[in-house]
Amino acid sequence: MSEQMEAYVDLSVEIGQKLDIDLIIARGISNIENQIRFSQNKIDINKQWHSNVIELVLVVDDNRVSTTEFSPTSNENVKENVEESIKFTKKMAASPFFQGTEEKISSYPKQEWLADTKILDYREKAPNDVNACIDAALAAGAIRVAGSYLFGQKTVSLKSSAGPRGSYTGTYYNLTIRAIQKELDASGQGLACGRIPSGAEKEFITAGERAGHLSKLHQGAKQVKRGIYDVVMAPAVAANLLGVIPGMANPLAIMMGRSALGDKMGEKLAPEFVSVQDNGLQQDGLNSSPFDVEGTPRQTTPIFKEGVLINFIHNTSTAKMSGGSSTGNGELFNFGVGIKLLGPSPTNLVFNNGDHSIEELLEGSNSTIFVTCNWYTRFTSVISTEYSTIPRDAAFLIENGELGQPVKNFRISDNLLRQFANIEALGNDRVQVKWWSQVTNPTWIPTVRVKNCRITTATQ
Repeated sequence: MSEQMEAYVDLSVEIGQKLDIDLIIARGISNIENQIRFSQNKIDINKQWHSNVIELVLVVDDNRVSTTEFSPTSNENVKENVEESIKFTKKMAASPFFQGTEEKISSYPKQEWLADTKILDYREKAPNDVNACIDAALAAGAIRVAGSYLFGQKTVSLKSSAGPRGSYTGTYYNLTIRAIQKELDASGQGLACGRIPSGAEKEFITAGERAGHLSKLHQGAKQVKRGIYDVVMAPAVAANLLGVIPGMANPLAIMMGRSALGDKMGEKLAPEFVSVQDNGLQQDGLNSSPFDVEGTPRQTTPIFKEGVLINFIHNTSTAKMSGGSSTGNGELFNFGVGIKLLGPSPTNLVFNNGDHSIEELLEGSNSTIFVTCNWYTRFTSVISTEYSTIPRDAAFLIENGELGQPVKNFRISDNLLRQFANIEALGNDRVQVKWWSQVTNPTWIPTVRVKNCRITTATQ
């Protein structure tokens, strides 16, 4: 179907050019996705579905811009959708954010690691990997196990009337497992994600072992007392919280009042041992690709260097508005509602790996909590970064440098900019994190120790 999709992409651009509009970009995405869902220690769903979507960016009268998407079924269907989208674009108000798109025609290097060469045969093997994960969790002490495993193959074809065109195929996998004891709130989580599913069995076993072991340790959890604690954040928690700050290095988010970094360029916001980059070429990165939605080659952009904010990410429009160059971060995205916008969007946020073992991160003050998972992060104010989140699954007080009393029923209620500045140490266990709605941008981050965090509870 990818050849047919490429033909539909070419046809979309051809129709737009015949109707004499200023710009049309067409991106065709063919996705074969598989889901294996499991509960009560066994697989209960194993399904596959195919989807084909064409995304359009249309520009008329210099700066009337719209985006749309549709599932093509025939040449006539493509023609109807493009023509209707152009009519809609002509009714749009002028965009204050649009300054053009990529015009340079580039050649894109092949990235062999994007696609699993064994993906066609892997679907038969995938249930064995999931069962190995379940068995590992049970062997580690879990009573019940549940979770979800997504994997698949995506082929992308892009053509812009401004010149750029390209295509690539990538594969992916994303596993989440939760292990539970007889006490329902005695639970643990394991995650695994990446590009090559056929080579991920050991990661699945490790994720299962971790989930089962943590759930067993979390039995007998008690409510923690409110107060100020150092918090050791497992990678899933650190990605959800600390990963928000480099994700805000986005000029469009700043202009729309959704970033705290608008006046922070050049400021030291984290300790000097913290550096973060946006890397659209990160090997095994789930958002890595040869080019962005405009056809600009992906690249690596340092955001924080030794704790100092040094760069924002850009697409062509925001780069022209700031007098700079695109960083290859053009994408179609929304803020949760409404039509998609053309603007810069993070690819893979990559924190530097630290040099501390888990044992070293747990040393020091006894007023320390180790948190392995969190849900429902909500902001009082995105600009001030005041937020609250609920730790879920295994959490522990640290006693004499070791996991001590399991704890539950508390929130981390704090300020992300302050916590970013209060990073005390980075672990040496960096992994890629992406799961459900909690971490939508793939984030490479280790376990992180943050000092002086505010812990709240409902009642004592």
